[in-house]
Amino acid sequence: MKKDQLLQLFIEHKDEWVSGNQLANEMNISRTMIWKLINQLKEQGHQIDSKTNQGYKYIGNDELNPQLIESDLDNDYEIIFKKEITSTNSYAKQINDQNPDGKHRLVIAEKQTQGHGRRGRSFYSPAHSGIYMSMVVPFHDAKHLNPGLLTTMTAVVVAKALKKSYPEEDFLVKWINDIYVNNKKVVGILTELVMDAELMQPSAIVVGVGISLSAKEIPEEMKDKVGWISDKKIDKNKLVADIVNGFDEEFPHYLEANFIEDYQKMSFLNGKQVSVDTTKETIDGTVTGIDKEGHLLLDVDGKSTTINNGEVVKVNF
Repeated sequence: MKKDQLLQLFIEHKDEWVSGNQLANEMNISRTMIWKLINQLKEQGHQIDSKTNQGYKYIGNDELNPQLIESDLDNDYEIIFKKEITSTNSYAKQINDQNPDGKHRLVIAEKQTQGHGRRGRSFYSPAHSGIYMSMVVPFHDAKHLNPGLLTTMTAVVVAKALKKSYPEEDFLVKWINDIYVNNKKVVGILTELVMDAELMQPSAIVVGVGISLSAKEIPEEMKDKVGWISDKKIDKNKLVADIVNGFDEEFPHYLEANFIEDYQKMSFLNGKQVSVDTTKETIDGTVTGIDKEGHLLLDVDGKSTTINNGEVVKVNF
């Protein structure tokens, strides 16, 4: 489509002034058609400045757009964009099962109707208020999988990416997979191993990230129950790319746990009295830190205890 072709030209000249004549010549169409296509792009949320004797300058789009995301990715991903979906993780696993070709994939949706986190808990995912994404990363070596480290690494990556878009906010992590702002959860992370049913070995890791950005579509009666970061407009496409690029940079050596120090600094549980549900029992203690395996360290009645799997269900502030 001509509109997509024009958008690609703008992406190639982002933050540069490009004359109407140059655009018309490169696309072999009239300047009038360029003007019409620019208006169509603006209707889709693309921000394009215009100035006499200078032409047009592409600023960005605060709505999700696969082309813009792809332009900022360091590695090749097949991007699958949906207006509405049940769950990006569920869809990502389905696509991986149907196409076992070893491709990296990125599933993104504007809205989830059945978004969920660990233990099947629902994640509120209204349209235009957040980012709901899942990365499919080929993976075949179960012996070198550490779910705790993978999740803690992803939390650090997401928090750092968010800090680029919201430098004024403090992003804190709650072991093991949640990120908080102003004492409310704004990010949930769900990592899942996908098995090849025929070969009975891993085929991929699916890493889901749900981010509540703004209160735009949150009903008044729910605002006391759910969190969001800010109503400030940001470049969602750049944020998605920053998360994916950060993950790709860290994943090859995540077992070295070089990010644990950053995770420790971001944790708001240090020194807090907590209750941890391990599914087998509930353990009460004081958090003393996170070890190099991503496990939670507790002081339980003076005895050091390591929790390798569970959920913090209560925090005494």
